[in-house]
Amino acid sequence: MKIPVPIPAIFGALVFLVLTGLSSKAYSQNIDFGKSYINVTKGLNGGTLENGDVLEIRAAFVVRSGTYDSCSYSDVIPAGTTYIPGTIRVLTNEGKIYKQFSDAQGDDEGWRNGSSIRINLGYNQTASPARWFRRGRVANTHRPSFYGGTCIMIASFRVQITASLGSLISTGGGTMTYKNGSSPIQLFTFPNNIIAVYTNFGMCANAVGTNSLGTEFNGTFGSGPLRNRGVSANVPPSYSYNFFTANTPNDYFYGIANNTSTINAYTTSNAWPKPDGAPLTRRVFSVWDIIGDHTNAASPTAGNPAADTVANKNAGYMLVINASYRIDSAFQQTISNLCPNTYYEISCWMRNICSKCGCDSAGRGSGSSGYIPTASNDSSGVYPNITFEVDGVDYYTTGNILYTGQWVKKGFTFRTGPNQTSFTLKFFNNAPGGGGNDWALDDITVATCGPNLTFTPSNQPVVCDGNVVNLGCYIRSYFDNYNNFKWQRSINSGASWTDVGPASVGTPTPAGGGYEYFVSYPAFVANMSDSGTKYRVVVATTPSNLTDPDCAFDETTSVLTLRVINCGLPLQADFLSFSGRLESGIARLNWTTNKEDGPVQFLVEKSMDGRNFATAATINGNSGNGDINYYNWSEPYSNAATYYRIRLVSGTKQKLSRTVKLAAEKMALGFGSVPNPFTHTLTAEINSPAQGIAHLQLIDNLGKIVRRQQVNLAEGSNQVRLDQVGSLPTGLYTLQIEQGMQRISKRVMKQ
Repeated sequence: MKIPVPIPAIFGALVFLVLTGLSSKAYSQNIDFGKSYINVTKGLNGGTLENGDVLEIRAAFVVRSGTYDSCSYSDVIPAGTTYIPGTIRVLTNEGKIYKQFSDAQGDDEGWRNGSSIRINLGYNQTASPARWFRRGRVANTHRPSFYGGTCIMIASFRVQITASLGSLISTGGGTMTYKNGSSPIQLFTFPNNIIAVYTNFGMCANAVGTNSLGTEFNGTFGSGPLRNRGVSANVPPSYSYNFFTANTPNDYFYGIANNTSTINAYTTSNAWPKPDGAPLTRRVFSVWDIIGDHTNAASPTAGNPAADTVANKNAGYMLVINASYRIDSAFQQTISNLCPNTYYEISCWMRNICSKCGCDSAGRGSGSSGYIPTASNDSSGVYPNITFEVDGVDYYTTGNILYTGQWVKKGFTFRTGPNQTSFTLKFFNNAPGGGGNDWALDDITVATCGPNLTFTPSNQPVVCDGNVVNLGCYIRSYFDNYNNFKWQRSINSGASWTDVGPASVGTPTPAGGGYEYFVSYPAFVANMSDSGTKYRVVVATTPSNLTDPDCAFDETTSVLTLRVINCGLPLQADFLSFSGRLESGIARLNWTTNKEDGPVQFLVEKSMDGRNFATAATINGNSGNGDINYYNWSEPYSNAATYYRIRLVSGTKQKLSRTVKLAAEKMALGFGSVPNPFTHTLTAEINSPAQGIAHLQLIDNLGKIVRRQQVNLAEGSNQVRLDQVGSLPTGLYTLQIEQGMQRISKRVMKQ
């Protein structure tokens, strides 16, 4: 509620949030309740609720008129948490400490007894004040005061989450007592409220897919020529729609507009004073910001200016909420057609729209003499604090949204269950009531967190006609569940795609704070007709998702287009192996070639991102000496993940090796690139944590070992080859490698 100017009609318009379950009798008695919590640990940044986080449980007791006796608050420390000593308090609506109590019983009005919390309310010494043995009296004129006409007390205590990830904790329950005159003592019980202990992944660290929200113009609230758009079916009945006037939208009202100036004093400028002092105020309550929406703004933080509805007949809308206490969501929607076992970013853009809406515990507004600001140089009052609820469970809170005059993006990452294809999303007001707590909402997003795909040797490789082509792709993601993939090819510029080989499963390994693995396209000899052919990798979290176009990820911007040129006679020299390792702070590369049919050079190319390569060294070939030629090169390691490849050059003819990645992270034994299916030879990239002997074997579908070979692995990336597999029957096999006590396997197909 905002009352910064002395307009008597505003005082009578006060409406407070009452939690579901409060009787109509309580409404007639002008006494209201609300319960919420603040994640103290996550602070202004917000986040999910994790083990170790400190929560401040807050229960509001509000007297809007009249006097009530026997006022008290009782609660139980939630299971899955531990009480933090010395935190039993009564707060003001802005969260400041108004009364501090000890934990002991008998010395003041608040105490802890085992798992029980008790606070006797009412501290006016001239009106039957509370004692440790007696509930007190509270009148609407008592402090903490809201403009002298309403008393708002926030009973609170703090707990620390001890439950493990995946646990559910109830922060609801607890009771308030009160009575009116000679009436019996009334008992109000707060409804249940469930929170999830959930990993705080933040928002998507990788690619973000298409918005699945569906409703309200996919979360943008649409656009149009009118300043006030009209109602939203996604705002629940606990909020009422209203235009922007001098005194509305008031508490528990909302508006949808492209310009938040008042209806009778239209303006597009936000430069007017606060309060603006005009007979017809341009600002709601004479102090609200005058802004436009957020969608497609040139500056995401600044947003769009207030729309000029004369010059712009199609300006974007936003949802504006005037909130107080928690009762129901300010926005809700059931989202269908989601993908199982998939991470989604649930996010939106928000803005605190009032810088001078504060009211201190003495009932003085931000323009009043003696007013104590919310914080140093801050008179914005109660900060918005929003909870994101999924299927009836709280997963994320935004933290306090300070007034900055800018939009801020808030959100978290949620993983659907193994068979989950829908959920209901709600945004709850989680801040205590009173002056302030006014916010705008726009650009709501529910979108998949996909992987990033990087092709090697590049997205547009050039190869010579008649040479062997080796294509590959690094699949990187913050999560390890994008492990199902398949290659596809298009010969009509991407109009349609054909699967190449069977679907396969990769083995993501930790890398750079996320996970990655490498996949190879089956090697082939290029001819001129292949020029212009496009290749891509389709990735998904499950085999069934891989076959669903709506759940498979192909990153349309990451497509490889092959260019084949005529270089004369094919370059006969070829790579037999290429490997790299880190050794005592040195990056060492080794490669071998077959017999070189003339002078050749090797360009060592280096990249820090796997995409953009530069030449690091040029090495002359052995001029055809020997059937097998051995080369090496080294440089000091830069302590950052580095990608290397070798370019073999002979005149106008070129060939590229595969790409190897060297990183100081201790890797586990794992597969990198494994061409699948295989034909005459089976080549595999093996990432080894240490130098040593390993045993490679191929097992048929009946469990029989059909090929076995011993290999020497260097620490880092190695390329190994299993020979004499061309005569094996077609079908599925298991490729297995053992090194020390470690064993890894991968399914492969023989064609």
